[in-house]
Amino acid sequence: MNFLFWLFWIVDLLLVGLLVAGSSLRLSFGASTDLNSWLTILTILVVLANVILRFTVKQKHISLLVAALPVIVLFLMYIFEKKTKYE
Repeated sequence: MNFLFWLFWIVDLLLVGLLVAGSSLRLSFGASTDLNSWLTILTILVVLANVILRFTVKQKHISLLVAALPVIVLFLMYIFEKKTKYE
């Protein structure tokens, strides 16, 4: 379970980097970055909550669930898009 936590935590950090790079790219095209700003803030809060739950509160199961939450949401969005054939 320790390996899964760190794997999901690294994926969350990579998502934060992708969101930061994506928001600056959208800004260069003149698009609104309000949604990207909120998603970046929420993902950063998830990464910080993972570490707080893991080391200060010592809730390993809950910290693993919080670490996997962004990946689960992305997977569910993928499934929803495939089922509805949204283009």
